[in-house]
Amino acid sequence: MEHILVGIDERCPQLEALAHGCSLAKRIQARLYVLFVQKKRPDTATQTVRQRLELLVGAAKADGIQVEYLIAEGGYEEAIVSFVRNHGITLLIYEATHADARALGHSASVLQAIRHRVACRVEIVTPQNER
Repeated sequence: MEHILVGIDERCPQLEALAHGCSLAKRIQARLYVLFVQKKRPDTATQTVRQRLELLVGAAKADGIQVEYLIAEGGYEEAIVSFVRNHGITLLIYEATHADARALGHSASVLQAIRHRVACRVEIVTPQNER
């Protein structure tokens, strides 16, 4: 059975990656993990994102998708790498952010660092409004 991970960074919530992960998990009968990575002291914006994610995860469960929602604290890259290694993840779905040149550079460097440290496949989702 495939184990899919969608990692969500509180600084740039990856909701299109989550939608893609849900669709894929349902289609191939895979287990989906949603990992929300936050800093140690969540603020109001973080709480809003978490509430929205919880609603989406609840909808996915109601749709028959095997999904598990978890929260990690600390750095995004480290949390993702650790989760992939410890949970037998076979596919990581990563959402590229291209809001500006700086965001594009940061997104690419994070993705490259993660890809070099994990043994699973990585699928990149590009948001519709950024193409």
